Amino acid sequence: MASPLRRARRADLVAAVALFAAGSALIALGSYERYIADVPPWFRFVPLALVCAGVAVRRALPGWCLALGAVGFGTELAVGLSLATVCIFTDNLYAYARYGPRNRTRLLLAAQGVVIVAFVVFAAVEGNGAGAVLSAAAVAALVLISPIGTAIIVRQAHDRASLEAERAEQTARLADARHREAVLRERTLMARELHDTVANYLSAIALQATGLQARKDPDAATVGESVAAIRQSSVEGLAELRRIIGLLRTVDTDEDLASYRLDQVPELVDRMRRVGLKIDYEVDGPVRELPGEVETAAFRVVQEALTNALKYGSDAAVAVAYGPERLTVEVANAVDAEAAPVPGGGAGLIGMTERVRLLGGTVRAGPDGDRWRVRAEIPTGEHSDHRSAR
Repeated sequence: MASPLRRARRADLVAAVALFAAGSALIALGSYERYIADVPPWFRFVPLALVCAGVAVRRALPGWCLALGAVGFGTELAVGLSLATVCIFTDNLYAYARYGPRNRTRLLLAAQGVVIVAFVVFAAVEGNGAGAVLSAAAVAALVLISPIGTAIIVRQAHDRASLEAERAEQTARLADARHREAVLRERTLMARELHDTVANYLSAIALQATGLQARKDPDAATVGESVAAIRQSSVEGLAELRRIIGLLRTVDTDEDLASYRLDQVPELVDRMRRVGLKIDYEVDGPVRELPGEVETAAFRVVQEALTNALKYGSDAAVAVAYGPERLTVEVANAVDAEAAPVPGGGAGLIGMTERVRLLGGTVRAGPDGDRWRVRAEIPTGEHSDHRSAR
């Protein structure tokens, strides 16, 4: 176990040495009272050394600080008071109340109250007048109570400052976490939108190029038709990509990053038909205006499902059903086992599922007999005004 001096802080050691030097100078100049005439002069330095030793360990060992100070001050009372020793003892009291156990501070105050009462009784017994007794009580309170009260106030202020600093740190951490979450959410949104927008066109280009490459000695008309389809998909994909990039570069905009409606599904179906996919499309129920995020999510489900159908099959069936509380979108397509699929990482299915689940809906995708079926059910919220079906 380390000795008290090894545990003491350097600043406290320096303060103790400086106070001992100053107190020694005052004692050497005779700044003290003598209660016992036979006490040798060198003994006056003993109480001073004890209270200064308490200063040396005031923060490392507050209990030792109080004990050394109490012994030194008690010895001082027995042989004669010295201003230096009394002043340094107030620091011992302050240090214990400031750095010591909180639950002992009240006991220390009670003990000091008893000591003050003893001073008052002693002054009264000695036959001093009322003024002298009150003066003794005031001095005793100033020496014994004032340092403790000051320490309590400083400790409470320090605790409040520490609490505010901790709250500020927690607020900063929370703000940083929210910032990271917002950045991640934006990055996820951009990745999802870029995939959903561009993948459809790139898949069409890849499949048209693959079909053209697979033909042996194609005629000029077939080549021209395929090249025209590839060019059209390229131009449309670049236009969509430029639109998204333009929105990302715009600081203040009221336009969504990607906003599609269900009335654009027929156009999507026609585009897929032009690249060779056979599609049956039907709408069930009264067509009505739905919240923008619901229609965008439904459009993305159809788009991703048709893109997968274009990769792995040759025909598909799209059904959109308007229910009283939810919108149901279902896409089923045959799977061509001999077709050479276009490579994909599965991000489209993940993004589609994320969109629907954020709105409280469900997505089921998987084989159904000899077909692949995607079914999404999206809550529509409150009903809106109906409009005529297209």
